[in-house]
Amino acid sequence: MTAKVVHLALFKEEQIDHAAEAISRLHELGIRDQDISVISGIPYSERILGRPMSWTNIGRIGLTGAVLGFLVASFLNFGTPLLYPIRVAAMGLTPIPTAIVVTFELTMLGLLISTFIGVFVETISPSFGPKGYHPKISDGHIGILFSGPAQLDEKFHTALGELGAELVHEVEEEKLWL
Repeated sequence: MTAKVVHLALFKEEQIDHAAEAISRLHELGIRDQDISVISGIPYSERILGRPMSWTNIGRIGLTGAVLGFLVASFLNFGTPLLYPIRVAAMGLTPIPTAIVVTFELTMLGLLISTFIGVFVETISPSFGPKGYHPKISDGHIGILFSGPAQLDEKFHTALGELGAELVHEVEEEKLWL
């Protein structure tokens, strides 16, 4: 098994096309998408950089919370009057207009709470892939961190240097800014 080394390539902000080309060149050299991280001060979409769409579980978590809120509302609207029936004149056990309001409110409350918890859990969850930082990224540069086999170092430096990378170097583990 070959040792993998983490590399950092820096591109200027106006070289976004070169950064996207660098990612496809890394794919040609055999680097998987899981071994590439793009760090930037500006949030570029995955489509601009030619990366696959990143998916989160927040939508499913929010939908689960909405369903749970709907079930709680249904129980409160229809289950409670069946457990403790109180007859008021000629009204039914469950007045539908007020049940609609309670159902809507509890469904949305379940959605909001579960979405908040989902976003919180997603942000504290660990991310996998190369990690690091360079101070020039705060000044508008685009950093491409990737890990690859040590014997391809020269190919990485040549390929990314041809695309206009301002800096391509191996990042030592103790110098990673985490």
